[in-house]
Amino acid sequence: MRVILHMGDPYPNESPAAKRIRAFYDVLTEHGHHVTVMAPDYRDEKAEVAGTVFCPTIRMMKKTTLMRMLNQLSFAFTSVLLAGKAGKADVVLTTSPPVLISMGGWLIAKMKRAKLVYDVRDIWPDVALEMGSFSAGSLFCRIFAFIRDFMLKHSDLVTAVSPGKVEKLKKYAPDADVAFITNGLDEQFLENTYHPETATKYGLTSGFNCVYIGNLGWAQGLTQLMQLAERAKTNGVDARFVLFGSGVEEEALRRYAEEHKLDNVVFAGRLPNIEMFTVLKAAQLSFVSLVNDKLKDSVPTKLFEALGVGCPVLLSATGDSAQILQECKLGIAVQPNHDDDLWNAFMEMYSDCEKYLQHKDHARHIIMEHYSRQRAAVTLESYLDRLVSEEKV
Repeated sequence: MRVILHMGDPYPNESPAAKRIRAFYDVLTEHGHHVTVMAPDYRDEKAEVAGTVFCPTIRMMKKTTLMRMLNQLSFAFTSVLLAGKAGKADVVLTTSPPVLISMGGWLIAKMKRAKLVYDVRDIWPDVALEMGSFSAGSLFCRIFAFIRDFMLKHSDLVTAVSPGKVEKLKKYAPDADVAFITNGLDEQFLENTYHPETATKYGLTSGFNCVYIGNLGWAQGLTQLMQLAERAKTNGVDARFVLFGSGVEEEALRRYAEEHKLDNVVFAGRLPNIEMFTVLKAAQLSFVSLVNDKLKDSVPTKLFEALGVGCPVLLSATGDSAQILQECKLGIAVQPNHDDDLWNAFMEMYSDCEKYLQHKDHARHIIMEHYSRQRAAVTLESYLDRLVSEEKV
């Protein structure tokens, strides 16, 4: 089987999208399939990456609407122009977001007379509406809704990363073939080694440390964590809140911590993937959050990593994320922006963390059994085999 994986994020990279595509690539090639990744060309050094066609793309120097559009549309255009380099294909999988590259993936599939798979990690414009980023009648909303509906209609298979997304997509396109291909944990992540010097570097070797690892953006609603840290300081709770990451909300969060004199909050910068294992092993608590309770079908990938390592999770989210945490029994989930509930959950875990640690082996089993990227890739392979077999018949 010949497969093209069409993606608009930097690759190879440590982003959730790149990790997902990498797992697909690795498993499919290990099983004897010919796989090519088509990705934006952000390389400063033009080193070749096996199985990859890099497409010239306008860099997103600033996260403005115009730059996002130029970035995505330039990749969509050049990927179509360079599709010949990817060779023949039985299947083209295009992953979204970014939203505006999807039509490029559709056109490549048409050119190669290949089956089209639309891999949905976030449903646009739904997720933007749920975050309150723009209104239902706006131009952007109408454009994104058109692309969503077009792709659902013209794809031979639609894959989605959570049960909630599968259900929502089926409502938009009842006749579409929609499959659940989970996001999850890379099994190799658990093969990392604990490095005491890394824990020491971030001050995680003593006391109670609550860590956040990931994007410091709007969707995460991290003001909740700042308010939690403020309440902990006011009540004399000896705990540190360490944030690893960067993003559009970083400056506002730093300003909040400075204005409220939160000396128990540490901004540690972006965390290399190789150090994440040690940080989660050393921390007493991992904080995972979404901005509101409308994002019921969103599951942050950092949740899988914390649960797989065995780090108890304080989750401010409902829906699919809360269901996974409930399965694993390694933490507490509360509704976003319910300050008292969040505080009470934090204090319960602060006072008796060992109560949750007894479930860490169970949590790891659940994650490896049901939320492994490698197992998800094998499931995807079975769907792709079916598509190609149908074509031959």
